[in-house]
Amino acid sequence: MRYSCIEVHYGELWLRGKNRPRFIDALIGNIAKALGGEKCSIENIGDRLAIMLNKGANIESIKTKLGRVFGISWYASSLIVENDIDKIIEGAKRVAKESGRAAFRVQANRSYKGVSFNSIDIVGAMLKEKSSMGFLMDKKASSVIYVSVTRKGTFIHVSKEPGLGGLPVGVSGKAVVLISGGIDSPVAAYMAMKRGLEPIYLHIHPFPNNMEAKSSKIGSIVKMLNRYHPAQIYYAPYSIFQAYLLTAKGYARYENIVFKRFMLRLAEKIALREHANAIVTGESIGQVSSQTIENMLASSYGIKKLVVRPLIAFDKNEIIERAKGIGTYELSIQKYKDVCSINARNPKTKAKPEVIESIYSKASLERAEDETLKRSLLTGY
Repeated sequence: MRYSCIEVHYGELWLRGKNRPRFIDALIGNIAKALGGEKCSIENIGDRLAIMLNKGANIESIKTKLGRVFGISWYASSLIVENDIDKIIEGAKRVAKESGRAAFRVQANRSYKGVSFNSIDIVGAMLKEKSSMGFLMDKKASSVIYVSVTRKGTFIHVSKEPGLGGLPVGVSGKAVVLISGGIDSPVAAYMAMKRGLEPIYLHIHPFPNNMEAKSSKIGSIVKMLNRYHPAQIYYAPYSIFQAYLLTAKGYARYENIVFKRFMLRLAEKIALREHANAIVTGESIGQVSSQTIENMLASSYGIKKLVVRPLIAFDKNEIIERAKGIGTYELSIQKYKDVCSINARNPKTKAKPEVIESIYSKASLERAEDETLKRSLLTGY
């Protein structure tokens, strides 16, 4: 049997009131990007989307890509038949036979009122024909035949597949995401995308040139994240910060906090350039010395863009499980000389903002920001 389409349903988007069309349009645009090159088209039915399958469509490939689009509640391979009870019964038989299951309960829904029958009439007609349905109709069966009457026609399916949920990427604006070679920041990027933020990545690297950084595992991590939404990345050299900081001696205990401030300020300048309103980090309270409440306050003091920390209350095991689920964990644990893992000897855990500001000024790190930005590479994959 050849299915007609893949039904796509969105849950949270229904709560958007008058803004709902904007959110649905964004979802359609993101689906269109994800399905580029596939033999299908997208139709907005009103209460759902239908990915209409053209001749030669690869349904498994399409479903795999839909499974990586934020904003989708669930999706299902569906048969569309005319809004006619006899045609609905025949369609249900075909779908049930294709599934190979022996027993079903029927769940009927009529969102389109322009027909002469309702959902009870559909179930009643099937019960009258139960001897010829080809499967046992049992209200206690674990398997369900879903029948939904719409203005497009009647959709019939038996298996729902969960989507990623959340909001379509882009509806919340842009964010500069600080990405490292560790486990946390890719998960933070994923969580930010789930709330509708479009990422622009920033990675500060230890290599002599940006091209070496691009060919490192960071590029592989970004490619993995780009399965969920394509984005570009800034590669910025660490060496400039390091050279400037050496001019301010005696502050080794503060180095990780000063560097965190440097990253946030560099991200803020990129955010201004890219018209982004937020900065995303992979910080979690108390995970390392730079992530105490006091140190996070000191490092972000004076930052005018919103600093979003999606993992703020996650423990390490929770972050690892998320990383495995999105496909970045194995890449993140590969050996890499990450500048974000600066380990100052006996680091300060309760730095004061004014001390960090003083060190920043003495080391002329604002000039280092501008030089670093000039020597950065913006690229995509």
